[in-house]
Amino acid sequence: MTPDQSETLSRTLLILLPEIVLSISAATIMVAGPFVRWGRSLWAGLSGAAIVASLVTLLAIARFDTTDFVYGAVALNDALSLYSRLAFLLTGLILLALGSNQIGDDRAPEFFGAILFIIAGSMLVSAANELVFLFVGLELISIPTYLLLYLPRRDRQAQEAATKYFFLSVFSTGLLLFGFAYLYGLTGVTNLKALAFLMHEGDGIITSGNVTFGLIAVVFITAGLGFRVAAVPFHFYAPDVYQGAPTIITALLAWIPKGIGFVAMLRVLTSVVSVGDPMLAERAVFLAWIIAATTLVLGNTVALVQTNLKRLFAYSSIAHAGYLMIGIAAAFATVEDPSNLGANSGAEGILFYLAAYALMTLGAFGVILLLEAAGERAETIDDLSGLSRTRPLLALAMALCLFSLAGVPPLAGFWGKFFIFVSAWNTEPIQGIPSLRLLALIGVINAAVGAYYYLRIVAAMYYGSPAETPSSTERSRPTWPNLAAVGACAVLSLVLGCIPWPLQTASRQAAVSAIYQPSPTRINASPDESVTDNLARFEGMTNR
Repeated sequence: MTPDQSETLSRTLLILLPEIVLSISAATIMVAGPFVRWGRSLWAGLSGAAIVASLVTLLAIARFDTTDFVYGAVALNDALSLYSRLAFLLTGLILLALGSNQIGDDRAPEFFGAILFIIAGSMLVSAANELVFLFVGLELISIPTYLLLYLPRRDRQAQEAATKYFFLSVFSTGLLLFGFAYLYGLTGVTNLKALAFLMHEGDGIITSGNVTFGLIAVVFITAGLGFRVAAVPFHFYAPDVYQGAPTIITALLAWIPKGIGFVAMLRVLTSVVSVGDPMLAERAVFLAWIIAATTLVLGNTVALVQTNLKRLFAYSSIAHAGYLMIGIAAAFATVEDPSNLGANSGAEGILFYLAAYALMTLGAFGVILLLEAAGERAETIDDLSGLSRTRPLLALAMALCLFSLAGVPPLAGFWGKFFIFVSAWNTEPIQGIPSLRLLALIGVINAAVGAYYYLRIVAAMYYGSPAETPSSTERSRPTWPNLAAVGACAVLSLVLGCIPWPLQTASRQAAVSAIYQPSPTRINASPDESVTDNLARFEGMTNR
């Protein structure tokens, strides 16, 4: 191993130290589980300690600069990596708190170990700077998810949910790899920063003769990631899987795949295509335009007629994927200067929206979990009828999360939608493509439609007659981690709505870092050097 390779390896391991801590902890818990008979509370505590240790490690390396070797690194420590990994760790703590009493003692090690692996995989995707490495992160999320879905294997609905998710996930993985192959074929490199640089600086990478190959890459990568975010036409698994899975797994599926799916789109697609040739960028904008519009309309219209809460939230999740795809369409628009992203970018809106969506959707599912833990039915809207009289604090938390999902000011969900719509409205018109301002208007109309089914739940809680509740001897008190998780989600949805600037600043920094391209120190191409010469130089750097 050369000194350069040794240095690159040591720096990469330093960047990935939080993921290493989490993965070792997860493996230890799952291996020790069959040999040590401990209660689920202890396993939950150990898992929480592992996440805290990973969080401390992440903060310790936060200032470690990777700018000088981004073209040779498989992982980055930029703002997008830092804030995304921080978000996944914090939501991991929320999921552990919500699920601390949702599984039996005999299956607790597998349950909590799988959650730790999923969080570690999400962090790998956030930091990935290589196509292969990003794929490894996605699979580290998928495989433990199959395990979680199959834990209640004697339940018929759970079996159906696990089977559907498994086969469709495998299919989406094939689509994603096919798109990666075409993206690699266009440039000959797998390093994402190098790929973006070549798309921006390498004259002749995209021509009228090979723009079709670039479009194929965009289509198949979007399809592969579209399954994870539940965007049309890859949405059809969501209602059945959400309904059949245990509620804690449904909460995880509602946020983690969507979060990593859109972070991966920013890493692989928008940061590459937006700085590349306008021919490919224009076609990518049109593709995202179609997906966003159809996803919004289908998700909101079908959600209107749902009475089952999990199916309603499934179609709601599809609709939220549509709002986020508006941001993707805006982010695909050509960026002339990678060092100047411009105000109100689509990527910035996406990241703010994802943070807000995590809080409001986990908070809503947390309320359902608390009701189930107390022995109360929480399957349909009618089951929540009169909740404000029997459990006023839970009803208030649910109302805050639902208002945020509906985009009611001054909650965080309102600002998420606002930044998304503004980014589309400010995008320059592209000839031959429907205006993104029209897409923003479609989004506003759908937000008004979506508010109806959220407010219907609030109306049932505050104006409906109380549903039948178990006797006092059958009711159980929620544990403090459950209450803390739900309370944190509800309060932060309000606080970040009233004071959105810290989250907006973090989203802005992360969006800028996604397309940032430092000058390659070992590339000094003269005007008469060909793209092949540039590729040869990059290959030398990425193979260090």
